[in-house]
Amino acid sequence: MIKTHNLNQIEWVARGLMALILLTAGISKLFSNGGFKTYYSGLFSNSDLRLNAPQFLVDSYLTIIPFIEISLGLALLVTALKKYTIWAWYGFMASLLIGHYILQEWSVVNQMLPYFFLGMIAHALPTRAAIVSEGV
Repeated sequence: MIKTHNLNQIEWVARGLMALILLTAGISKLFSNGGFKTYYSGLFSNSDLRLNAPQFLVDSYLTIIPFIEISLGLALLVTALKKYTIWAWYGFMASLLIGHYILQEWSVVNQMLPYFFLGMIAHALPTRAAIVSEGV
């Protein structure tokens, strides 16, 4: 049987990794001097795509992505926010998956699935606060 303490540590490592992924991505995008937004805005403006989103929506979302990543990355480190941040992680990853689907980047869509699994690991495992409150 796996000790509860070990499950808690695995959960913390999973959330820490999720935070590291988001913080690294957000900071690199924020300091790309607009390169991230320019690059992806150009890809989304391709008229050969099956789905074409309004450019103002694309540009608006591309502008806020680094701030979402940094905010969510920091929030994932706060155990008390876990029940909210895990669902935010799922939603944000789904938005990225949809974006890559629109861009018809099928291999990237497939590569997004492990990010959902990482969230599921953190979601399923107990936190220290939950263990203490249950008297384990």
